[in-house]
Order: sequence, then C-alpha cells, then structure tokens
Amino acid sequence: RLTVLLNATTRRDARGSVIGVVGVGQDITEINELMAESKRVADDLTRIIETANAPIFGIDRDGKVSEWNRKTAEITGFSKSEAMGKSLVNAFIHTDHRASVSDVLTRALFGDES
Repeated sequence: RLTVLLNATTRRDARGSVIGVVGVGQDITEINELMAESKRVADDLTRIIETANAPIFGIDRDGKVSEWNRKTAEITGFSKSEAMGKSLVNAFIHTDHRASVSDVLTRALFGDES
C-alpha cells in the first residue's frame, strides 16, 4: 500500500478562467515508515529511561530539569511534575555541593563529559 502526498492547483486559460486542476503526487510511503520507526524507537527509549532502576535526570542549557524518571522521584521525594522546569542545582542539590555539581554540569553542557 502506498501513501501519496497530493498537491493541486487550478489550471487557467489565457483569460484567467479556471479550466481544470493540475495535481502532483509524491510517494511518501518510505518517509512515513521511517517516521513510524523513529517514533517506536523514541517510545522504547522513553520507557527504558522511565522504568530504569537508576536515577536518570536531564537538564536544558539553562540548568532547568527537562527529564526526571521514576527512580529519581523515588530517591528525591519530588515527583516529575514538581521537578520539571526548576533549576536542578538550586532546587535539588545541597548548598555544600552546588558549586561542584554546577561545574560538572556546565562542563558537560560544553561537551566536556565526566
């Protein structure tokens, strides 16, 4: 079975009167299949992260929580909805460790993995 993307426009004569339609079809079957496979892989990875027996969290470039799995919620006592969008360092790291954690995360954001 093929999936075809159809674009159509009016066809006009020299006076501008509509005399028909011109259509162009493009087979997008393979693109749709690749997108569906990508979605399946992304869903699988999301499930792995969410159900992992290890705390997994993510931050955006501003240091705000963008991922917070079940184990992280269990360990910290903060649900995903409570954590999302908050500054990881300021909201969840003890003051004694904020500087070192911030340093590690900043270096990671610039590609220096630890």
